[in-house]
Amino acid sequence: MPYRILVVEDEADTREVLTILLGRDAHLVDTAESGPEAVELLARHSYDVILTNLHMPGMSGEELYRRIEQDWPHLTSRVVFVTAARPDTQFRARFGGRPVPILTKPYSADRLRQVIEEVVARDV
Repeated sequence: MPYRILVVEDEADTREVLTILLGRDAHLVDTAESGPEAVELLARHSYDVILTNLHMPGMSGEELYRRIEQDWPHLTSRVVFVTAARPDTQFRARFGGRPVPILTKPYSADRLRQVIEEVVARDV
């Protein structure tokens, strides 16, 4: 089943690869290269999954999550952080113990699909 997915990634190559991978699975993909651009898209569309890089200039993935939490709380369960660093338990505690999925780079296409299905399944 195709989902509407927002990819928030400041690295153009990574955005392109994700768009291609997700497009092959027939998902509808919107991309944003920054948190503020993502906020503009979120104001106009709803998404089944929001994949956001954790470390971005200007507005981090965590700051974007807080904005989603404030303005679109029903979408917080759809956020997935993508990062090259392994988050520690203090990082997880900042979200009130809520399990925000974390996709650690490098990841396989199968792992990406698995995380997307897990996010969609828990929101049903």
